[in-house]
Amino acid sequence: MRRMKKCIFCAALIWLVGGIDTQAQVKEKVWFDGLARSFFARDAVGPHEYGDSLSAQNVSNGYNLLDLNTHINPIEDFEVFAQLRIRNTFGGFFGSGTSVDVRQLRASGVINDKVRFSVGDLFLEQSRFTLHNWDEEMSWGQEYMENAYRDIRVYENFYVDNRWRLQGLQTDFSFAFDRFIRTLEFDGFITRPRGSSLISGSLYSSDLLLGGGTVRSVINPNLIWEANYINLFEIPTSGTTNISLRNPVYHTALWGKKKKGNILVEPKIEAGFSGRHWVYTELAGDIQDSTSVNTQGMFLEFQTGVIRQDSSFMIEVGYRYVDANFRSAGTQSRRIDFGPGNTPTVFPTYTNDMLPRPITVFDLMTDENIYNQELSATLMTFNPAFSNILPFGDATPNRQGAYFKAKAGKSKQVLSGQLEGGYFQEVIGQGTLNKRTFALAKAALHANLSNSFAWKRKAQVSLVSQSESTHRASEDIDQVSLFSHQLSAKANLEVVPKLSCQFAFRWLQVTGNEFYTVRDSQGEIINFMLTDFDQQSQVLSAGLLYQLSDKVYANLQFNGWGASFDDELYPTFNYRRLLFVISAQL
Repeated sequence: MRRMKKCIFCAALIWLVGGIDTQAQVKEKVWFDGLARSFFARDAVGPHEYGDSLSAQNVSNGYNLLDLNTHINPIEDFEVFAQLRIRNTFGGFFGSGTSVDVRQLRASGVINDKVRFSVGDLFLEQSRFTLHNWDEEMSWGQEYMENAYRDIRVYENFYVDNRWRLQGLQTDFSFAFDRFIRTLEFDGFITRPRGSSLISGSLYSSDLLLGGGTVRSVINPNLIWEANYINLFEIPTSGTTNISLRNPVYHTALWGKKKKGNILVEPKIEAGFSGRHWVYTELAGDIQDSTSVNTQGMFLEFQTGVIRQDSSFMIEVGYRYVDANFRSAGTQSRRIDFGPGNTPTVFPTYTNDMLPRPITVFDLMTDENIYNQELSATLMTFNPAFSNILPFGDATPNRQGAYFKAKAGKSKQVLSGQLEGGYFQEVIGQGTLNKRTFALAKAALHANLSNSFAWKRKAQVSLVSQSESTHRASEDIDQVSLFSHQLSAKANLEVVPKLSCQFAFRWLQVTGNEFYTVRDSQGEIINFMLTDFDQQSQVLSAGLLYQLSDKVYANLQFNGWGASFDDELYPTFNYRRLLFVISAQL
């Protein structure tokens, strides 16, 4: 029955497209774009010392897919957008293994040339403390490390400019003034991240809604003010549970601009607070006094940026304070949840004991299935080995300290790079009066050697380094000392027109000890688990890239990857992968 519905939908779409006359196409009432991709990977177990007669020694998978974006403009200032995905798994013939899905659907337009609106799939972002989709671990500086894996991972999970993909209604409008202030802009939205669903028996969860708005005013060319409000909440009467969430967050910011020659100075101050609690209700919907955990927290940040007008140089320094009880689901939801239910796709277990394989650097790079697209009302589980200082971005609770960021050069120049660092401390100790201290150092260098050293073709070398240090001084069991270092390197050399050789290396080393935080269903700490770290994880890649155009490429590469642990419970593992990708933006 489901396949019949998909066939009927495809037939209707073909009829609609075919029925549009030539004149309508000339007027661009209907136009198309999209993406096509062919993907094939063969994975194999490398040399190992452990016994494993239960797992396959090599596996392969692949698919062809077409995402067809249809833009329909029946009238001026109104558009219907639909993204239809046709996906065929390798090994499926005559329709077997083929799926047809509507991946995105949205209607948008402008009312009376004043009010813009969008209904359906939205990509929303506010401030870094209210609604922001932070990058995942080991992603800093990766704009220098562009590859097919990153393209697929970002595209498949709708990670567009640090925005969250949500479904709902958005509208915005603005006013212009000739005195006192220059402009006043309003933006509001209401979305439904999760609908009511069956939990067990006759117990249903409530609808989860996310609403918010932004007011922004350009007071004068050198002074801007902004305020944001967001609330993640449940509607009690839409389910049969007797508890519902409330998580409002308030934010305001004021920043100025002062020009000195070709230098622009931008000071900024941001502040806000949050509340989070669960309301207990009767099944009839009468709200009672809440006896659940009620947390309130605040944040404050000062920063100053110095930027050259040609964007060839930027430096930013600041101080940030985030209370231990600050909670904002829209900005503290992570792209990866390291909870026990999230397992890697490739070789998820190994050895005859069927040990669950830990997520490694290779999985962060290649496995789009371990990533998350949903907001979480509580702090998600993270792995200190990958990120321990700011695992929830700048909105990480229980942090205070100073930081700096610097960037010099442009990608087309011979040399360009960026630096970032910070020193933070916990606001309050967790499980002890002693506080952790954190030190962070990042550096990226990109060398564009094209047209240098008598080499007329493309030649690029990039290097990214990141170090994190966590320390808690104590003579007791609560002592903490954890150090991690990440290193990424890539070289791209064009040997003949459009054909390049690529080499890449990614490496992570973690040593020391730290406490895993165990939380209950309402996000409160109930226990700490002491964990020792002594591990390495690496990925080595070599391949060929044929760039037919800026939008079409073919990539063939070999990956050798694995991880080693100084722990007899987790033997060292090594794997191999042969990858072939063809990607075309239509």
